Amino acid sequence: MVLLLTLLVGCWPNDADRASLDFTQLPYDNEYLTDATATVTFFDTDLPCPTGEGTRFAAVYPDASDGPAPVAIVLHSGAFDYLIEGSLDGAHYYNPPRLDRGWAVSKVWETLGLSLDEIDASEENLGTLPAALAEAGFVQLYPANCWGDLWHNEQGVQDNDYEQESFSRNGRTIAGWMTQLVTDEAFASDRGFSVPVELDPSQIFLIGLGEGGRGVTELLLRGQTPDIAGVLLDSVPDDLAPYVDPLTTFSDIEVGLERIYGAKNLANISDWSMRALIEGGAALPPRVGLVWSDGDPRLPLDTIAPTADAISQLPGAWVSNQRSTGHIFLNADPELAAAAVSYLLTGDISADEADTDETDDTGQ
Repeated sequence: MVLLLTLLVGCWPNDADRASLDFTQLPYDNEYLTDATATVTFFDTDLPCPTGEGTRFAAVYPDASDGPAPVAIVLHSGAFDYLIEGSLDGAHYYNPPRLDRGWAVSKVWETLGLSLDEIDASEENLGTLPAALAEAGFVQLYPANCWGDLWHNEQGVQDNDYEQESFSRNGRTIAGWMTQLVTDEAFASDRGFSVPVELDPSQIFLIGLGEGGRGVTELLLRGQTPDIAGVLLDSVPDDLAPYVDPLTTFSDIEVGLERIYGAKNLANISDWSMRALIEGGAALPPRVGLVWSDGDPRLPLDTIAPTADAISQLPGAWVSNQRSTGHIFLNADPELAAAAVSYLLTGDISADEADTDETDDTGQ
């Protein structure tokens, strides 16, 4: 049973106020949601952010469902930050900082297309992807990453450099919890998670936007993840090796990567990539989709172009090069989002999306 405070429709606090609310449940009021209705509910967890507050995750679920619903776990972009002066109260790589619950929850709001404040000017988050998922009857889970760790760290298993940072990062932990909430009733009950829709644990899909795409790969590498029906990546910096290449000029990013992965692991940082999984012959979900652009101003081309080539060789894969200046496309284009959701559910690529010279889509 969901025992949460319902916000009055029309009372829209700003993002900072939303992040401070203890409980939130409201209709999913997105202009791109036209044929269905859905509800957004935020849940608290006891997994502490670096600032000590427990992080949150959101569930978006249909108000009416005919049967067990497929589940999409959506990992948001932007989860990268570190301390420059060694104190949470001091300077961060990003300003405003991204190592607190407020930023992380605001980022989920933005991904849903419900943000009143612009978080990242290089992204256009209209909520077209969540709307398309809701129209298709999905239950959606949105963990809020307040650890700025590219969804990599899991305390006690895959630790950050605690000696240097004095706090633990847990991006992969919260991502892993989302799969457990779907497949383990006791785990869900212990954490107060319940939605009034039956979930289909055989239909779990992982979606990563920007840096969230790295979290998708991390879950596939985790070893405790249940069978995944399909994955979808959008504008992911898949191979991080260009950021630590001495011939490049990304020393500020390399500092953060040293703290997340450990300096001794940077020589093998490509191992944590979708391309490495493919080239190593890993068993992947039957449907793997990638939306990207060779004109993305946020990503060095070598972080993603070789991955696009590798995915395009997989049977049943969908790779769509948008060939435009932009970063994260599924959340600003309703037609593209609908085509992507259809691909996840059916494996089919619509005729106007597949094998076109304009988008360089491939569907095998």
